[in-house]
Amino acid sequence: MKNTGSKGTTLVEIMIAALVFSLALGALLNSLTSIVDIIDISRDKTQAVVDTRNMMERVRATPFDTLTTRFPNGTVNGPLANPYQAIVGGAYALRGENITVTYINLTSDPLELTVRLGWLSKKGTPFHMAASTFRTR
Repeated sequence: MKNTGSKGTTLVEIMIAALVFSLALGALLNSLTSIVDIIDISRDKTQAVVDTRNMMERVRATPFDTLTTRFPNGTVNGPLANPYQAIVGGAYALRGENITVTYINLTSDPLELTVRLGWLSKKGTPFHMAASTFRTR
């Protein structure tokens, strides 16, 4: 009997198909990992916005005369008598979170106050957010 044509697949064809499939699967898994990372970062940024807004509302609600005692310039996480953790909900929700309230010139009117928030992602990447507001006497 003469074998005039090949009706099956060869080992080389199977190996090439497996290689293409594994490369496509690897790319898909890499994409899914990136998507999970982006979701985590987005969740952290949303929480950071909430914490920053809470601090801004507290700054706006504080009488002008007591701003420097309740929010000392450049003090990370607030004074012992008024820790910022209590202001944003009892505890920080973000990893390595810290909040600082700063102002340049206390005698200026209006006074510009800046709330700076920093945190670390799950992978240890530092992130920062800041928001400013003005207060008048």
